[in-house]
Amino acid sequence: MNLGKNNFATIIRYNQEEIMKKYLSCFLITCTLMMLQSLWCSEVSAEHFIEAPTNSLRCTNSEESTIPKLAKLKQISSNQIQISYDMDVDMDLGTKATNYWVQDTKNDTPEYIATLGKNDKVNENNSLTDNLVKINSKDGSSKTFVLTFSQDIPKGKEYNLIICYVTVKGAPPYSGDNGAATFIGK
Repeated sequence: MNLGKNNFATIIRYNQEEIMKKYLSCFLITCTLMMLQSLWCSEVSAEHFIEAPTNSLRCTNSEESTIPKLAKLKQISSNQIQISYDMDVDMDLGTKATNYWVQDTKNDTPEYIATLGKNDKVNENNSLTDNLVKINSKDGSSKTFVLTFSQDIPKGKEYNLIICYVTVKGAPPYSGDNGAATFIGK
């Protein structure tokens, strides 16, 4: 009789182990599928900000992919910087001074070409104006523009150019930013 009970207990233990293995397998498969689904549903891209030693990660979705982003900035003369977007933009918005801000990265109060102090936030009252800068397309391009400031960019001074509200031609108004880049006067 004892022999029958031991065999029965062994069979039950074996069945419990098999059931646990099946549950564990199902759990691991479910976790793997959830992880793969999250990877398939979100696209991540990395873009290098100009003259900066780090990379920035930015998630993109279909709405954001039609928003032009600042791709390149370089100083080309004592009072000019040249910027390029990652796609063609609406020429009127790309040349509109009030879509641009220059932030002084070191001082609380903006100095020289800056309209923002280091802690100031962008708003409609502290953008660049037509009196401070003229913005022209480079060679008729709707991707590359030259900003000519009314005064020289001081050598050694660090600034952050911030761009907002620029869209592609025919797109609805956009209330976000188009990127920013830091530059040092040469």
